[in-house]
Amino acid sequence: MKAKDEITAHESSITAGECAGSAEQIELKFVEGGAELLDTVRPLWKKLNALHAEKSPHFAEAFAKTSFLKRKVELENKAITGQLLVILAITKVHECIAYCVCSVGKESSVSGAGRVGEIDSMFILEPYRRQGIGRKFVKRCMAWFQKNEAEKVIVFVGVGNEEVLEFYKTFGLLPLAHV
Repeated sequence: MKAKDEITAHESSITAGECAGSAEQIELKFVEGGAELLDTVRPLWKKLNALHAEKSPHFAEAFAKTSFLKRKVELENKAITGQLLVILAITKVHECIAYCVCSVGKESSVSGAGRVGEIDSMFILEPYRRQGIGRKFVKRCMAWFQKNEAEKVIVFVGVGNEEVLEFYKTFGLLPLAHV
């Protein structure tokens, strides 16, 4: 299943440490595509789900019951009804160390229907955090949202993971509600 505006296996390279001002330099390849890349993120998605369960003990059971297959179907449906972008960060030894999934779809509300961009899921392995990878992901998503005429952008942050709110704030994404 392919998204309407999919970028098929587009690659770019970056030295991650350089973009964050870090002394450590990691050469990464960024691969972009659509729903066909979702299976690649499975191991990292499972780590993200475990992290959410750890950070949010009140909802740990709910995270434990959520399967990758269910989440994959949800994301594939977004690809069918709108657009989906999957970005992978790959090391020189072909290890996927981070991913980001974003989508653009329609939202109906009292004020009418509009196009909404959503950062659906993002995870970076611990040793690679704070090196500019997340920043590169969000900048790419924001450009893709603009290209696909998203009128607003949303991201849901799990309870217990509020530390990422400051990160998203640097992109103009502000908390609207705690649900």
